[in-house]
Amino acid sequence: MKEKILYVSDRPSMGADMLMKSLGDSFEVMNVRSGDEVKHVPGIVMVNLAGFEGADKVRNLTTAKVFLLGTQAEIDSAGITGATGIAKPFNAAEVKAKLLSLSGNTGDIQRTILLVDDDAVMIRTLREGLSTSYKVLPANSGANALKILSRAKPDLILLDYEMPEMNGPQVFESLRNNPDTAKIPVMFLTAKNDSESIAKIETLKPEGHMMKTLPLREIKDMIQKFFDGK
Repeated sequence: MKEKILYVSDRPSMGADMLMKSLGDSFEVMNVRSGDEVKHVPGIVMVNLAGFEGADKVRNLTTAKVFLLGTQAEIDSAGITGATGIAKPFNAAEVKAKLLSLSGNTGDIQRTILLVDDDAVMIRTLREGLSTSYKVLPANSGANALKILSRAKPDLILLDYEMPEMNGPQVFESLRNNPDTAKIPVMFLTAKNDSESIAKIETLKPEGHMMKTLPLREIKDMIQKFFDGK
């Protein structure tokens, strides 16, 4: 069962509202206004300070952990002792990690993914998209990936099949020949979907493969299904 978060907002705020929406896969978010009656207040309360009018009510929440969302000026002037300020611009991954740690729910944010691709745009797109749910370590080459693996052990490696100098299969072979990395799951990223290219990938027997052209949502779903099946 997901832990509940009470989200108090008197005025729509794009940044704060989007942040709370991103938490929906790990928490049950209850949306209320400051004037609403709430019979049971959960352990975590998030307050959007944009146009907020219920500071007195929040000050009386002695058992809940209160987080204030807003500009640094709004947080400083809120006058709510013991509350934790989360200033704009919001980092969804960091906020989620903090809340999961507080709730005792390890969640997917504890999973680490090593993302290996020589395409800077692909790295940026996937990193931004996956960072809301996972810790993402980017590597722009096979050599850099191996350096990262000397000090970190991710839960999954997303590995570009075609790269200059040291391509995906070469990196994969190096991983499988090293006892320290041999058991780390690998899913190949590929731009080719013809039967011959896919057959070459499957011959290596990775944990899976996915097309780079897939929508981000489908890529995230494939990763989630992989972790769910472990």
